[in-house]
Amino acid sequence: MKAAVLYGPNDVRYEEVKTPVCPEDGILVKTIACGICGSDLRTYGGGTASAVLPSISGHEIAGEIVESRMEAFPAGAKVSIACTVACGGCWYCKNGMQNQCDNLKSIGTANGVDGGFAEYAAFTGEMVKNGCFNIFPEDFDPVDTVLAETASSVLNAQINTNLVMEDLILVIGAGTIGCLHSEIAKIRGTREVVIAEMNEVKAELAGKQGFANVYNYSSSDPRLKELVMEKTNGRGADAVICACPAGQAQADALTLVRKRGKVIFFGGINPKTAAVLDTNLIHYKEITVYGANAYSPEMNRRALNLVLSGQLDAKKFITHRYELKDLAKGYEDIRAGKVIKGVIVF
Repeated sequence: MKAAVLYGPNDVRYEEVKTPVCPEDGILVKTIACGICGSDLRTYGGGTASAVLPSISGHEIAGEIVESRMEAFPAGAKVSIACTVACGGCWYCKNGMQNQCDNLKSIGTANGVDGGFAEYAAFTGEMVKNGCFNIFPEDFDPVDTVLAETASSVLNAQINTNLVMEDLILVIGAGTIGCLHSEIAKIRGTREVVIAEMNEVKAELAGKQGFANVYNYSSSDPRLKELVMEKTNGRGADAVICACPAGQAQADALTLVRKRGKVIFFGGINPKTAAVLDTNLIHYKEITVYGANAYSPEMNRRALNLVLSGQLDAKKFITHRYELKDLAKGYEDIRAGKVIKGVIVF
């Protein structure tokens, strides 16, 4: 089969590899589509110290089961696959926090389990039973389902932090994550969402795709603070979501949120870009700061249902489609801010 194999930083090769066999207790999937995620880009650029190389990345998978040893997942079924595989037995799993599983495995994240940037992928019964594998209707566009993986993380963050109707939300970053936070906040009924994006190309693209209230401001731009204060009668945003890998945005969020407001740090940053946080702001303004990471299988099912029901319009996000051989170009386009969501389509 053909696969895009990652050998090292900025070194992905389109080549012939051995087709995997169906595990005795699992399934063999023919890939239909696989989303390109910001974390894939980070791994491609050498920013993941735990990467096991060479490796086949890709963790936002839509495919067709071509061989199965599992009655609940028969051959011919179309399946949405997200990367999180919890053990099911640790304290966190037993208490409904599978995303914090002590023995968490991840599909297609260069950590030992090959993913969707290949024509076929094989998964064990343990992965299918404890992970995020969901059959979707035959007549639904498989490409659209890849958005569910990223949406799962966003939904997890917003439910855990309890964003509510009266809230004005400021999202820093207009990539896939930022735009998803905007759309899901609207689905949840929040009052208004403002998106700040420092990359002019990406800000314009988000606007063209129909995402509202997108401003070409950095998080440090005085105009952004002026805008937020104007919209809130001088209080500050009810919640600020850092949907970009920038330490400065995290520091600025504390100055943009109101007293007793909420700040969500979504996504990892390079330690070299970390900024000093003024913890006095957290103390005196009584700010609650949340971390947000991954999702549970239940949250993945709920996010997929948002896509399948049309509440979350995947086509609004998917701006670029690529052939597998052009994965490196997809990475470069994302780096340049030309893409909201890119998908490899087989």
